Amino acid sequence: MGFKNKLNDFHQLITNPKVVKLSWIAATMTWLSSVIIALLIAQLDPAGPSYDPAGFNPAINYISDLGNQDLTPMPIIINWGMMNTALLMIPPTLYIKKILIGDDSKLSRKLLANLTVGCMLIGMGGLFFTGVISEDVGEVWDNLFPIGDWYWYPSWHDLVADFAFTFFLISGILVASQFIIFPDILEEKIGIEHSTRVRILFVINTWILIPIFYYMFYTVPYLWYTDHFWTFLPWWQWAPVWEWLLMASQTVYLTSVTLLAVKKINRELEK
Repeated sequence: MGFKNKLNDFHQLITNPKVVKLSWIAATMTWLSSVIIALLIAQLDPAGPSYDPAGFNPAINYISDLGNQDLTPMPIIINWGMMNTALLMIPPTLYIKKILIGDDSKLSRKLLANLTVGCMLIGMGGLFFTGVISEDVGEVWDNLFPIGDWYWYPSWHDLVADFAFTFFLISGILVASQFIIFPDILEEKIGIEHSTRVRILFVINTWILIPIFYYMFYTVPYLWYTDHFWTFLPWWQWAPVWEWLLMASQTVYLTSVTLLAVKKINRELEK
């Protein structure tokens, strides 16, 4: 009972409205600043892709290349950004479950809310370990614990990154679905005046854009910049382009859904 009480106390602490709000602000600033700063440093680094003075190029370099010391002098920026963002997003994610369940005691609604938050947490875990097992560290892990026999996962880094992309995709579809199935989430709990617009935007992003970007990224040839794929593949088959679009869309989804949680918190604090 002692451990259970401590666990409940910890859960109440990290889902405290003020903690959730500060965590969301910190997570948003951490993620956006780490990506922007990492891109600038990689772009300004004279080494760049294949020692090209043009520097880092998002059209031919994957996001994870920002964590590769061969392509940037400070790979720690994006790696720490991933790890810290994942941890800081835990309080807002757990708070979202309260909003999705609302005052409804139906088992189906509770199951959907728990499934959604579970997928988001697994995605956060994937994001965290993508920073831990960066491209550089991943090479060591692949030698110590080879998974090359799993032909669809050439490396540990790819495995944890796929967990992040896949479970964020699933959670986004579930969130948008619940906004439609349970109108009280946006209108009564959060207090959105133009809830129809919010639903439409979430559906466009999570039901259409993210799945398209996800499908394209995982079906086009998986090649590296050293293969000079841009010389023989049309642009719509450049995997890095689709990965950046996928990351951007999922960033919009996660930022906006947690922003709704903060909006509810602000509404409560005003009372």
